[in-house]
Amino acid sequence: MKHYFYLHWQDARLALLKMLRQPVGSLLNLLMLAIALSLPVSLYLAATSVQTWVGKLTATPQITLFMELSTEQADLAAVQASLQTHPRVASFSFISKDAALQQLEQRSGMSGISEGLGSNPLPHAFVVQPKDDATPEALEMLQRELSGLPMVEQAQFDAAWAKRLHGLLELAMQLAWFLGISFGLALVLITHNSIRMQILARQEEIEVAKLIGATDSFIRRPFMYYAVWQGLLSALCCWALCTVFVTQAAPALNGFAQLYSESIVLRSLLPAELLMLAATSIGLGIVGARLAADHYLRKLRAR
Repeated sequence: MKHYFYLHWQDARLALLKMLRQPVGSLLNLLMLAIALSLPVSLYLAATSVQTWVGKLTATPQITLFMELSTEQADLAAVQASLQTHPRVASFSFISKDAALQQLEQRSGMSGISEGLGSNPLPHAFVVQPKDDATPEALEMLQRELSGLPMVEQAQFDAAWAKRLHGLLELAMQLAWFLGISFGLALVLITHNSIRMQILARQEEIEVAKLIGATDSFIRRPFMYYAVWQGLLSALCCWALCTVFVTQAAPALNGFAQLYSESIVLRSLLPAELLMLAATSIGLGIVGARLAADHYLRKLRAR
């Protein structure tokens, strides 16, 4: 048993040394594999980070009722009474046009903007909080119903845009999985071609080893360990590329979120995700190496 593990250790060490003896070619192979892996992984990180933020926005949807400019106090009282007794309204708040103008001045930093206006152009508004158990269909029905209240000019569903963004993120996640599968197959093919070239370079050595009684597993093992090192190092390079992506893209995404007084934290790979990425990369590399080695061994036996 000790000799068995020693042989595996020797093959693993020699496979790593072989990569180090060809630094340029090995580095180009690793970068090619790392870029193929980093594209779906980066898209996955961006989609999951934004999805967390969008989930917070869609968790508490609100409907804003903008009143007409000619609305009087009696109309406001009628709308308030309707909202108080509505069975699908959890709560609501009233924002007068004077308060809305003050908020606009504070957000824009343009104090005294009302002094240059002949009259307040903003309408009164009610911000309605539907009940938590409302379905999307019920929310749309509630929006149409509230738009028919007296002197309501527009009923705006504040979370509608977030739901559309959520749909785009679902599409991005599906695209990330599709790219992951596609580039996973590419990784198998790249490894297969790399191992096939190594086998052809050592063809005479393999044939001599086979003549003196070497088993298929003995011949196959060095190439398998080469694929293991290649998969592991390409996963680490992918992690480095994704870290660069997170560093560069985080300010742009955060600037977008700040438009809505929020912030987005673009996350990196978690340790468990990094281990899964490394295991997947190594597994796909082993598949490519095994296919290449078995194909050559079958041809060798057929002679």
